[in-house]
Amino acid sequence: LKVDPSLARGLARECDDPAEARRLWLMIARNAASNCGGAADGGDDGRDVVARVVAVLKDCGPGVMSIEDVLPFLPDFAQIDQFKDEICDALASYSSKIEGYLREMTECDRTCDALRDELGRLSAVGTRIRPDARCAYTGAEVRRSNEPFYAFPSGYVVLESALRREVVPYLNERQARRVGAVEGEIARMRKLRSGPGRSPYETAKDDFDVENLQTELDGLIAAECPLTGSVMVQSIDRGFSDDDDDE
Repeated sequence: LKVDPSLARGLARECDDPAEARRLWLMIARNAASNCGGAADGGDDGRDVVARVVAVLKDCGPGVMSIEDVLPFLPDFAQIDQFKDEICDALASYSSKIEGYLREMTECDRTCDALRDELGRLSAVGTRIRPDARCAYTGAEVRRSNEPFYAFPSGYVVLESALRREVVPYLNERQARRVGAVEGEIARMRKLRSGPGRSPYETAKDDFDVENLQTELDGLIAAECPLTGSVMVQSIDRGFSDDDDDE
């Protein structure tokens, strides 16, 4: 900057890092302002400072600096008409951004309304199963089995253990780890709940925590029917039997 300001501007233009380019142009603008003495009185030197700083602002190109970035380098008393174009550009940019944010907020409102409507519809949807319904994988009667089961809108009913066995291999690593962690936490909470000396408040809190964990587990392994959803698509390259003797 002290040797060749034009070279400094050339280097700033060639910089590919936006943050670094902005830092260099701020240094150039500060140097342009400091090279003018007597700026504080707002006289001819003050107008020269404004002209120099505005020239740097124009030279850096759009999107690098704005008028508010260089305001600290301007004199305390300066005529607005010297940089009114830059102020108008900044106001127009702000107006455009505000309009964009308003459009995003409107779209978010529509999405939230649609989600609320869908949740309201799903809360009224029920699934009926036959008294003799059997697990789609094991063939066991689910009502006689001593474990939870899932009934899907597709009509399939699957025991929890069978569902976990079929779905977990197709989860990503983070989801699979979370399934194990949630199941372990549920087992720990149930054991803690059945322990002696638990107050009614602690028991109610344990039930609430277990319910939340169970809801999370349901979302991980029962988000969709394994026989009609993405799991079935991903398992299309698997054989019909894991028994090597079956050909």
